[in-house]
Amino acid sequence: MRIAWVSSWPPRPCGIATYSQELVSAIRNLGNEVLIVCHTDGGKKGEKRVYPVLDNNSADFDDVLYKTVNEIHPDVVHIQHEYGLYVRGDDYSCGLLRALFRWHVQARFPVVITYHSVTSTLDRGQRFFTDISLKLSNVGIVHEEYQWTNLPLNIGRIPNNVYVIPHGAKETKPIKNAKEKIGLEGKKVVGIIGWWEPNKGIERLIKLWDRMAEKMDKDVYLVIAGDARPGSPGGQITKPKVLKAIEESRYKDRIKVIMGSFTPQRYDQILSAFDLLVLPYSQASQSGNLAHSFALGVPAVVSALEGLKSQIEESEAGITVPPDNDYELERAIVGLMGNDDLRKHYASQAQRYVTNEIKWSITAVKHLRIYEYAKEQMHKELEIRMMDRRVHL
Repeated sequence: MRIAWVSSWPPRPCGIATYSQELVSAIRNLGNEVLIVCHTDGGKKGEKRVYPVLDNNSADFDDVLYKTVNEIHPDVVHIQHEYGLYVRGDDYSCGLLRALFRWHVQARFPVVITYHSVTSTLDRGQRFFTDISLKLSNVGIVHEEYQWTNLPLNIGRIPNNVYVIPHGAKETKPIKNAKEKIGLEGKKVVGIIGWWEPNKGIERLIKLWDRMAEKMDKDVYLVIAGDARPGSPGGQITKPKVLKAIEESRYKDRIKVIMGSFTPQRYDQILSAFDLLVLPYSQASQSGNLAHSFALGVPAVVSALEGLKSQIEESEAGITVPPDNDYELERAIVGLMGNDDLRKHYASQAQRYVTNEIKWSITAVKHLRIYEYAKEQMHKELEIRMMDRRVHL
């Protein structure tokens, strides 16, 4: 199958770019041809099968997208959607909608959209985009059951073309000597990793560290890994607050900061050093960081928010806590760091979940089935259109 994949793409520092790279690799391993249509900051120099042509600030964004995909002439086009990838100002991806409309009228190939930004309650613009884009595409994909369940409440109808495929993960082993490589050999590590944004709860975790450190062994350290995303207003606000909270901590000698935008290898190395991943988010749909932690056998404590809660419940690889309850967050972290056997149990559950449910090879097969179904739906729609034309003639 020949697939046009519309998304961000490495080296762009973006979670969906990493997601796309890993899933595309698995789809290619099954003998398919995947060509990438991405933003101008994607694709390495000379990288084949990559078209870095998309510019959100360009007035002809939809024309460029439409023409590039048509030149590829795919069997199916698969769009990875997150609002930040296609917006210009506050237009909720209207340029993408215009291209979708033209493909819908043309009906030369089926269109599949994976929605990466679906919460249980959508705002007005998100409801509009989701409703119209589902009408203009053949199949929509979400990662979690709750997202599928709540769609009718948001868009005012029951869509018959939306399916659930969980966020995939690499089937890999933790990197040996990972703690030594980050300077914490022989220590126990509580960690948080990813872009520093207001919803991540990083500053909150650091401020709770003083109380937790007093209750845990002296060999337990907190690792804060990541940085503010380039160009992110929220990140630029969050970063100085995070650094100030670390500087003011009474136990800052047991806090290690690893700053940067990490390569996949460095990311795995840091995450492999964690004994426990903590995601005290105040808002989230799902988390690629959590899926990666499962692959490396790292249990987690997460806020009981929508996709995060679902991922923990399905994997049985950690604990959820109320998103605004400091006592429960502290209790979960201190309790798990003092119970090696329970952490090992959760670690085993995490790797079992990846192997049996969400490894990329399994996820890739599910996508290929969706592509075949999308092709069938497009052909049925064409037959209906032809019948309508005959009736009017």
